[in-house]
Amino acid sequence: MPSLLCLVLDRSPYGGIEPAEAIRHTGGALGKGWQVVLAFMGQSVYTALRGQSPPAGEWLSLSAALSKVLDDGQGRACVLVDAQALDARGLVADDLIPGARPASTDEIAHALATCDRALLF
Repeated sequence: MPSLLCLVLDRSPYGGIEPAEAIRHTGGALGKGWQVVLAFMGQSVYTALRGQSPPAGEWLSLSAALSKVLDDGQGRACVLVDAQALDARGLVADDLIPGARPASTDEIAHALATCDRALLF
C-alpha cells in the first residue's frame, strides 16, 4: 500500500470543485494512515490564505477546511505553496494558514518524484 500521496492543485479555490476535492482526498488519505503533501501552484495559492471569506451560497471556507485537515493529520500532512506564485500575486508567507509554507518549484518537484502516488487537481 502506498505511504506517501502528493496532491498538486492549480485551480482557484472557488468556482470549481477541484480544491475542495483535494482537501477531501487529503483527509481520506490521512485517515488511512498515509503521509500527504499538498502542493499549491498558480491560482490555487489562494486556497491556503488565512481568513478567507468564500462567496455566498454553498461554499465553505477552504482555508478553514485545510486547517482542520492539517490539525487532524497530526503532522502527517505537509502543505507547500509555490513561492513564485505567491510572489507573482504580492503574497508572503505570513498570509498563509499555519502549517502552510512557501516552497521552491524544485522542492515541489522533489515531493512529486519521491511520492508513491500523485493526484493532479
